[in-house]
Amino acid sequence: MKVFGIDSRMVYAVCLKDPLRNGILEFKEDEMKKVLVFCSILVLVGAASVFANQTATFGWEDGTSTALGTYGNAVLANSTEQANTGTHSLKLTENPLGGTPQAYIWWVTGLTDGDTITASFMVYDTTSSGNPSGRIWAHATPVGGAVTDYGGSLSGNSTYSSGTGWELLTYTWTYDSSTGANDGFVLEGRIYSAAVDDFIYIDDASIDVSSDTATIYAADGSTVPVELQSFSIE
Repeated sequence: MKVFGIDSRMVYAVCLKDPLRNGILEFKEDEMKKVLVFCSILVLVGAASVFANQTATFGWEDGTSTALGTYGNAVLANSTEQANTGTHSLKLTENPLGGTPQAYIWWVTGLTDGDTITASFMVYDTTSSGNPSGRIWAHATPVGGAVTDYGGSLSGNSTYSSGTGWELLTYTWTYDSSTGANDGFVLEGRIYSAAVDDFIYIDDASIDVSSDTATIYAADGSTVPVELQSFSIE
């Protein structure tokens, strides 16, 4: 097998062995440069997987996506009526009135006890004296479950949107798997309404997860991390 057009034994010898000590391989100058670059990439990828958090953002700019799921009397629309950035946001309406409607904005799987998740989104409402208001909250999903499976509340920020227009809601969770029964996290955008057809807007959602083995699902169903397809060095 060849890597960058050179014998893979050379890559093995440089990256994992001591070729000068073994004295079994000879390198041309251009081959050595390629091997050293390849080894550097391996080191950087390994370091990134050990030390880097996973982060993702979503802004509904595709014009079609809404959420991964809903709970209660939630009516969702990808809207151009308001936007914190860009031209689109998620419009969350309550109809009929009752309960606590929720839009599932992020889903993270493969979590273990002690992993940290920091999530946020912008909320728009202009009712400063009461509802409708938005809130950031979360719940767990069981091991092997779907985004719509409920594994118990993970709570969230006690702050509601204040009705001053666009406002940031954020919270940091330390994951509790309920003794291994759960490994999923669902971020909820909640609406608290005073009347039927009350609505809020949500935009510029972000998430940061300390686990490098977890998978993050965005509102459009896309996943993080994105698999590296291919690269080449001339």
